[in-house]
Amino acid sequence: MLLEVENLVVKYGEITALSNISLQAEEGQLTTLIGSNGAGKTTLLKALSGLHKPASGRIIFNGKDITNCSTDQIVHLGISHCPEGRRVFPRQTVHENLRMGAFVRKDKDVEKDIEKYYRWFPRLEERRNQKAGLLSGGEQQMLAISRALMSKPKLLLLDEPSMGLAPLVVEEVFKIIDEVHAEGTTIFLVEQNARQALKIADTGYILEVGEIIGHDSAEALLNSEDVKKAYLGA
Repeated sequence: MLLEVENLVVKYGEITALSNISLQAEEGQLTTLIGSNGAGKTTLLKALSGLHKPASGRIIFNGKDITNCSTDQIVHLGISHCPEGRRVFPRQTVHENLRMGAFVRKDKDVEKDIEKYYRWFPRLEERRNQKAGLLSGGEQQMLAISRALMSKPKLLLLDEPSMGLAPLVVEEVFKIIDEVHAEGTTIFLVEQNARQALKIADTGYILEVGEIIGHDSAEALLNSEDVKKAYLGA
């Protein structure tokens, strides 16, 4: 397993946001976490990337205990986090944002990889010298995903990549996520659009009120009557 979370507890002051979370992400697979608003999905990703320290439990990545590692140490180990709300650097150009994503790299292929993502997202290439804050919401999401990939992560954490996007843009973003997965990147996807997430995932977990209440193959969850009623609008 590339990622193992064992009995993780995360608190905000006296409030328990995550209670005894245990889950795994297998190398090369796309694992999705679905759940309603306020379930704790974003909190879990913040814990995985070192932005919020757990009260107890362990996070094991690639055989190493990273529970108490700093965020920059975690990035250097191979975890990249594409946060909810995109969070691009608004005053920097598209090209500068992409270069920032590669700050941990020392190889000479940075520009080559930037050109690759321009091919994936032609609109980014058209706007390469435009300030990121002037992009549309969909273009900012494409930039945020590409920037996260620029560190060449072993594990990509995606937080609500479809949030606030038009349906056609959502389709485009999910197509790219599927391509990234097909290239071999391990992905942990947090997504409120459960149907879209389960369609491209290998396995899925259900999080409600800070607790894991279900886990199965993505196909089984997609076909579950209970999941359909609770999360798929069926």
